[in-house]
Amino acid sequence: MTDTSPVEPTPIAIDRASGALRLAERTIALTGTELRLLSLLIERLGDAVSHQEIRDYVWGENWAGGDEALRVAVNRLRKKFEGNQRRPQILVSVRGIGYRLIGTRQA
Repeated sequence: MTDTSPVEPTPIAIDRASGALRLAERTIALTGTELRLLSLLIERLGDAVSHQEIRDYVWGENWAGGDEALRVAVNRLRKKFEGNQRRPQILVSVRGIGYRLIGTRQA
């Protein structure tokens, strides 16, 4: 039997002084790229953010790289805080658009 009950949103925040992610009761160290990526997604918490908007915010509008760097950054983040990377519940893909961060703002 599959559990189809809704998942409770996880409290999430960035500690700007240390550059770390606070996720529920955990503190997770972030790289500069991860920090910029999560800053945008927390700012737009619950919204689907396009690949292009993320790339522009994280790497700058003149960045000529493709989606691979973004996929790598997302996968590295998921490794840090998702229980099951194949079925993410916090940093989710929005097919044909980009990514959405599911959670609640933590004070």
